[in-house]
Formats: sequence, structure tokens, C-alpha cells
Amino acid sequence: MALRLSKTLGRSPESWLIMQNNYNLWHAKKRLNLDEVEKLSVSQQQVAQG
Repeated sequence: MALRLSKTLGRSPESWLIMQNNYNLWHAKKRLNLDEVEKLSVSQQQVAQG
């Protein structure tokens, strides 16, 4: 779809994808409640062990 929009309306296909991604993220932020999601804690030792 981004390729078709690019050819028809101009702008790069990447710019159309970025706009769609921003729109999707905006909707997700409005719908989701992240209050109960906890940050993942990873120690440096765990990172080094892989």
C-alpha cells in the first residue's frame, strides 16, 4: 500500500509507513492501560552470561 500511495500521491514509501506506524501507536496508547506492567530488571551479570 505504501508503494501505491507513494506513486499516486508522492512522498516516499518509507514516509507513508512511518505515518501509519505513528497512527497505530497513537491508537494503542489510547486503548492500553500499562499501569500494571512492571519494568524488567536485568543485572549486568545476567547480560554477561547471555
